[in-house]
Amino acid sequence: MIRHHLAGAAVGLALVLAVPALAQAPAATPAPALAPAPASTMTPAHLQAARDVVVTSGISQSFESIYGEFRERVRQIVGTTRPELQKDLNEVLDSLKPEADAKRDEITTVAAEIFARKMTEADLKEVAAFFKSPVGQRYNAFRPQAIDEIFTALQPWSLETSNFLFDRFSQEMRKRGHQL
Repeated sequence: MIRHHLAGAAVGLALVLAVPALAQAPAATPAPALAPAPASTMTPAHLQAARDVVVTSGISQSFESIYGEFRERVRQIVGTTRPELQKDLNEVLDSLKPEADAKRDEITTVAAEIFARKMTEADLKEVAAFFKSPVGQRYNAFRPQAIDEIFTALQPWSLETSNFLFDRFSQEMRKRGHQL
């Protein structure tokens, strides 16, 4: 059950990573793409710019929420079925927080390295500047609500679209003489 919940967090993370692209208005004329630096030549400043994007965009908040969700699920499951363990349960969960923080920092570093490999330092600084700007901060304030609404809309849409495409596939296959 906990694994299922963490899978839901992963889906949420995918949405978090995808939605910032929607927040930026398309440029009138696209700027030429600059090739990002290979991992072996990334400077500490380049990696810091990438880390700033991970933090200011709210991606790292998604990593932080994993421990909170895990803690609440464990309290709910174990605390309900084994109430006599409540004291030890809370102590163990509290003692695991530094390890969870270390894991969060680990994935934040990995995410920063990924962004640094994909984007130039200059581009990363521009993205971080957007998220630090008033409009970027407003975007981050409303992003969780928007993602929840998108996820709610996505579930029935996904099923409907899948059914529609399968029906169309079946029709086209019948036109070619195949019965499914």
